[in-house]
This record gives sequence, C-alpha cells and structure tokens, in this order.
Amino acid sequence: MGWYLTRLLEALSRVLEEDRVYVWMNNPTPEEKARVSENRYVSVAVSHYPWAALRLTWNTLGTPAMDSLIGRPADVYFYPNSIPLPQKQGGMVLFLHDTHLLTDPQATVGDLKALRAALERPGGGADLVLTPSEFNRTELFKNFKDLPSSKVRVVPHGIPDAFLLPAPAEKVREAREKYRLQRPYFLFVGTLEPRKNLLRLVHAFLLFRQRVKTDHGLILVGPKGSVADDMMQFILAPQVADNVKWLDFVRPEDMPALYTGADAFLYPALKEGFGLPLLEAMGCGTPVICSNTGAIPEVVGDGGWMVDPLAVGEWSSAMERAATEKAFLGVLRERGRARASQFRMDTCAAQTLAALKLAAKIHA
Repeated sequence: MGWYLTRLLEALSRVLEEDRVYVWMNNPTPEEKARVSENRYVSVAVSHYPWAALRLTWNTLGTPAMDSLIGRPADVYFYPNSIPLPQKQGGMVLFLHDTHLLTDPQATVGDLKALRAALERPGGGADLVLTPSEFNRTELFKNFKDLPSSKVRVVPHGIPDAFLLPAPAEKVREAREKYRLQRPYFLFVGTLEPRKNLLRLVHAFLLFRQRVKTDHGLILVGPKGSVADDMMQFILAPQVADNVKWLDFVRPEDMPALYTGADAFLYPALKEGFGLPLLEAMGCGTPVICSNTGAIPEVVGDGGWMVDPLAVGEWSSAMERAATEKAFLGVLRERGRARASQFRMDTCAAQTLAALKLAAKIHA
C-alpha cells in the first residue's frame, strides 16, 4: 500500500493544475520519507507520536484531528488504507484496496468499527469510497446492505512507466547476479499469507519438477505476512529450499528486471481484490499464469492463462507448458503487454483527483 501512495503522489504531481496535496506521516523512516517528493503541489507534515497513544486518543477522545496533524484545514481528506481518522470538517474519501479486511481475523476491532461507521453512518461518514475493481464493489454491497451505490466508485490501479517495457538485458543480468539467480525461474510476488495459496503453489511446482527434466527454480518475493510458521518451515526445509527460494526484500528498482528475467509469473491467490503484481509482470512482458477467482479475471482479461487455484495438477501442467512451449509463452507475452498498457498510473491519478474534487463539492 505504501508504494501505491508513492506512485499516486508522483502521478498527481503531473495532473494537478492548481490544487495542493498535504501528506501526513507519523514516525516515518528515512526511506519512507524519501519516497514522497515535495514540490509545488505536494507538501509533507511529519509528526512523532507513539502509535499506541494515537490509537488510544483517537478511539476514546476523537483527537488529534487531521486538521491539527497537517497544520491546516482541508477541503477533503483521503484515506488510502480505507481506515478513516478523526476530522473536524471537509469531505472524506476512502480507498478500499481489498475486502479481506472485512473477514480478516487479524484486523483490529477498532479499525473495523471505524470503517463500518464511515460506510453506514446516516448523513455522515465517507462521501465516496474508491476501490480498484468491480469485484470489490460487489463485495462491499454484500457486506454493507445500506451503502448507497452512488457512494462507491471503481478506480483501477495503474502501473508506472518502468513496468510498461521489459527491462534491458544488462539490468536482468545484474539482478540475477545480485540475487543469485543462476537458474531459469518462475516468479511469485506478494506478501506471504494464507490467501495467496502458496502451499498449493509449492506442491504444484515440486510435482512439475518430478514430471519434467528441467533446472527451473521457484522464487517467492515478498515479506512474511500471516503465513503459518509450519508453511515457512516447509519452504525453508533443505529438500525444498534447493528449488524454492524466498527473497523477503527486493529493491523496487530491481523489480522490473526480476519480472523480465522470469520464464513465467505465477499468481495462485484464492481471493484477490485486484492483484497489482499481475499488471507489473504483464507490463514487463512476463507470461502470467494466475487464478480464475476474485478480481483477477477482471484485471488480467485475456492477458494471462487462468487456472483453478485449488487444482494442484492443473498448476503443475501449466508450469510444464511454460517450461516447454515457446509459442505458448509468446502469445501470453504479447497479450499481457497489451492488457497492462490499459492501466496507466496517470489515469488512476486523474480519476482519483476527480473523485476528491467531487467529494469536496458534495460536502461543501
């Protein structure tokens, strides 16, 4: 989500003409602060409160309000992580990236209460809710029966220009050396958590290795989320680790090269509200094999090969095709790049800005 906001602010700087954006950050690391480039359209307000203390005062006293945190009142407040904070005036716009928050056992009670209040409070709460897929929009109406349809708008994510072309061969070679990827590989990118369905993916990959004489490896890129410890132990076990490699952190500027160097991008998620890595992979010309559930078909269109996320054998067969059929990969590359080109970051920024202006007008 942090990189979504970074890319959005960069794109807003290109589409803004007169409005200003004020960004509030609390206890940012130097790297987080460096992600936001201040210019004549974007300013940053930084505070240094303990997060636990902020949550306590927000939930009990409703203070400090956003007005004081950014040092001025605003016409509209935008919450890109879907959780609204106390504010004294102005419009309110939420961005709901995924609906798993509604059923996630690790979601805090306070966050869920704040979201529910923002969506269901009569005559108040959010003026608009933005979400990146029609799938999410439908899920919202299933969970919030009284939510007016006019309040929810679909604003698809976009990808920056760095992901709209394959990386140069030299960059791919440097990334392979940097991350010690000497063998051909399949790639997954995302947080390691149960809904990403990685246990079935690894089993399918091991089955593929038994069936096909190949030196392919499986590379998992992303931080450890709520995935169980036994899953991590399985991935890191010596008999698996020879063929499955976990990279918990890859520098953002290296990602286009890692995508480009992969023989295929594998995304077996059980439920997804969008799936930004799918677009990044397709834009880099990497053949995509993905689930046929949630918002994934809506995002991928005809740009990828879709598989039932529960069918381990089908995933293994798809990997076999990716390893042995060059014509199959060529079709996926061409269709994937064409599909990804429809999701531009500047378009996402322009649609977001239009929604913010509408919310300010509604609330005025």
